[in-house]
Amino acid sequence: MRKKKGPAWPTRERRQESRVNEEDKVVIELLTNGQTPEDKSIINALSKDISPGGVRIMTNTLLPVNTLLKIEIVLSNRRRRLHTMGVVRWARSVYEEELYEMGIQFSRISPEDKMLLLEHTYRKRE
Repeated sequence: MRKKKGPAWPTRERRQESRVNEEDKVVIELLTNGQTPEDKSIINALSKDISPGGVRIMTNTLLPVNTLLKIEIVLSNRRRRLHTMGVVRWARSVYEEELYEMGIQFSRISPEDKMLLLEHTYRKRE
């Protein structure tokens, strides 16, 4: 009796855009219905990698999937700040419920900041 094979794992990355591994300061504000609440919730994080479409962060606060965020990223080697909005797409604990890693997809970003990220990620790869 032959055993059926399950679906094969993808052999290549599903990401649409180039990413670069780097640690930059990330400041996050939680949004409620697209607005900053009166009692601002600020979370500090570090980026692990970044692309024109999103960022992977590390922080000590777990955020639920689909949480809407206002994000400031300090590209330290360029001395530039990016301002964008994003949505948590995935989250996982990486150290005993004290440190979390999350993937954030940018949902609203200015054309200037998008261009800066495109230049930043492709220049870093060369």
